[in-house]
Amino acid sequence: GTFVSLLLIRLIDDVLPGQNTDSHWAMGLFAVIWLGLMLVQLVRMEGLGGVFAVVRGLLAALFGLIGLSALCLGMTLLSPLLTDWGAPVAGPPVFNTLLPAYLLPALLLGFGAWRLRRPALRATLGILSIATAVYWAFATIRHLWQGAATMDLSRGFLQPELYSYTLAILITGAVLFYQSLARNAVGLRRAGLVVIGLAVAKVFLIDISGLDGLVRVLSLVVLGLSLAGLAWLNRWAQMRHLPD
Repeated sequence: GTFVSLLLIRLIDDVLPGQNTDSHWAMGLFAVIWLGLMLVQLVRMEGLGGVFAVVRGLLAALFGLIGLSALCLGMTLLSPLLTDWGAPVAGPPVFNTLLPAYLLPALLLGFGAWRLRRPALRATLGILSIATAVYWAFATIRHLWQGAATMDLSRGFLQPELYSYTLAILITGAVLFYQSLARNAVGLRRAGLVVIGLAVAKVFLIDISGLDGLVRVLSLVVLGLSLAGLAWLNRWAQMRHLPD
């Protein structure tokens, strides 16, 4: 993982000369290196006791702190969403420098949550992975509609852009709900309903505010029907999970 990350750093640096470490993608790849080293220590300390477990735990904490600090820099001071000071996003929509900046760290954290055995570590890494993946998805949609030059959130939002966020949330909720049915997992079903509920709330509070007249009325009717359908779907799923 370290080798691949360093190769990506050199490759992108050759394609985009002069940006070096002052970029979101460089911070993301630095985070992958240090978070990967952290996961190595966490995996190796499983089953160990005594002084070796303490040493590996301290090393994991140190590497994790460095990796998360780099990731936080890429998501704040060097983020194309929050400032124009860092390097702009380079590349076409989706396949651009946002991938190494945010999606690769999210995948690595998700792998750690799947690989480790301790519930507390798995939950922590899982939450961090989901948060980073959501950040990447938001930035990717923003880049798709705004372009690299106007990604700063202070420039406002386009109406189609807002609908794209809603669609992405709905798709995520639908996937979670489907997985809950496939795996008979109540937790996934509840998570899917929460995500779909967030999408409905966003439509009601944000998306409809940009509509006028009859279009707004029709949107409210569709929203009401969607809520009724959601309640029926939840009831059907509950009955499906009941024992015979």
